[in-house]
Amino acid sequence: LHLLRVRSRDGLPFGYYDSWTAGLEKPVSKRDFLKSPRLEIFRKQGLKITHVTQTISAVAATEELATQLQTELGAPLLSLVRHSFETRRTGEQLVDHLQVYYHPDRFQYQMDLQLDKT
Repeated sequence: LHLLRVRSRDGLPFGYYDSWTAGLEKPVSKRDFLKSPRLEIFRKQGLKITHVTQTISAVAATEELATQLQTELGAPLLSLVRHSFETRRTGEQLVDHLQVYYHPDRFQYQMDLQLDKT
């Protein structure tokens, strides 16, 4: 499944999402993604993501990204690449590749980690 989305808040686009997902057994409609997050849809489809890697960096807006995110050509954007894996008998299998570009004035990345207390 190849999915392109622009997400907005208060009428302003903050993220351009480009994802490729393998292993979905049933058709998924555009309407499904309007009602549910991608990970919830994946779970319902039977994908069991067990490992995720993420890389965050900065990039310059291309013409397409500048148009989609309503910014200037070459403006700085946050770039996030996420690889999601499913563990199988033969090892880990990449099941989802997500590339997101965020408008830095309209998006903040926050992480909350809880460590094992033992």
